[in-house]
Parts: sequence; C-alpha cells; structure tokens
Amino acid sequence: MALMLALVACGSTPEPAADATTGQLLEWATEQAAEGALGEATIGYRRVLQRDSLEVTALLGLAQIYKLQERDGPADLYRRRAFHVHYAEGLAWAAKDVPDSALMALENAARIMPLHPLAHLRLGELKMAAGQTASAIENFERAVEANPRFAESLITLGQAYAASDRLTDATAAFERAIDANINALEAYLGLGRIFDGQQEWAAAADHFSKALLINPQSEPALRGLDRARAHL
Repeated sequence: MALMLALVACGSTPEPAADATTGQLLEWATEQAAEGALGEATIGYRRVLQRDSLEVTALLGLAQIYKLQERDGPADLYRRRAFHVHYAEGLAWAAKDVPDSALMALENAARIMPLHPLAHLRLGELKMAAGQTASAIENFERAVEANPRFAESLITLGQAYAASDRLTDATAAFERAIDANINALEAYLGLGRIFDGQQEWAAAADHFSKALLINPQSEPALRGLDRARAHL
C-alpha cells in the first residue's frame, strides 16, 4: 500500500513554475481536480485569478471544487461571477450591434445559471429583434420559469405573445405581471391594447386610465384612453 501511494505521488504532475502561462496553469489545475487533488487545483485556479479575475474557467473550477466540498456559499459566489462575466460580455456585444457574439455570450451565461432570468430575457430580446419570435418566446418562457415573480419577464413574454396573436396567453402574462408589481406600466398598456383590438372599449379605457395613474405623461396611455372614450 505504501509503495502504491508513493507511485501515485510520484506520478502527480508538479505545480507549474512561476512563469507558466495561464493556459498551462488551467490545464494543471483541471488535471489536479480530475485526480481529486482539490487543494492543488485550488492553488492553480487562484493563481490564474490573480492574473485575470474574470477568467471563467478558473471561476467555474473553483465553483465545482467548493461544490464537491459542500461549501455552497463560495460555490454559488464563483458560479455567479462566471455568469456575470458572460452576461456583461453579451450586453457589450449587443450594444456594439454584434448579435452573433452577443447571443453566444448570453447562451454561455444561461448554461452556467439556467435558473437566472436575465440571460434568457436578453436572449429573447435579441431574437425578437431578429424576427425569431417563436425562439424568443421560448427564452422568455424560460425566464419566467426561472423567476415567476419577475415582472419584466412577464411583461416581455406578454408582448411576444401579443405579437404572435396569442392574446389569451398575453392577457394572462400581463395580469401576472401586475400581480407581481402593481405599478407595471407596460402590463396595463399591453392589456389596454388587447382590449382595444377586441373593441372592448370600457376595459381598454380602464387599463389605459390605470397606466396614467402610474405615469400621467404616458403618450401611449393618453392616446389609448382618448380612442377608447371616443367609442364609449
């Protein structure tokens, strides 16, 4: 047994030198983690983060190590940091109008934290802008599943449903948004537009009026209310 342990120890790759590249450090740390040498892996990943605090592979490596050690707090912290690196990258690419790179970064973020609504929400918005409504709705639905009380996701989902003429689903989404946030202006506007389209003028006027209680200067609400009252 002692001889076997000695052979295992001898077969372990030594820690990279101080001038090792980031790639070499990551490779070594990942190898150590795979062999169960969590202490050495931690050292390697931390050395990487000393050079680049946003290195996602190192962040996720530490998250996995802490998860194996049943240290949920640090594991969640490093996983969230990795998520936000990709999420911020996605927003930056979107701001530069580079949708393909934005989609890739946001999809990476969503894979890291599938139960976080923001990446799904932003992915859906990019797809809506590209005319990919059905795919966008799938992302919006995932955002709502991730956090059923997040009014922004519910509003955006309702708007996507309305754009697809799924008016019953849109109405339910807007009503859920109001239930989550009574001051959800866009939800009242969404409902007002649906009732306007159905020529239910009293209901349309009621929702546009509620929108104006939140923002008395809302032009869509003012126009909608004038139109609805003209038909009463």
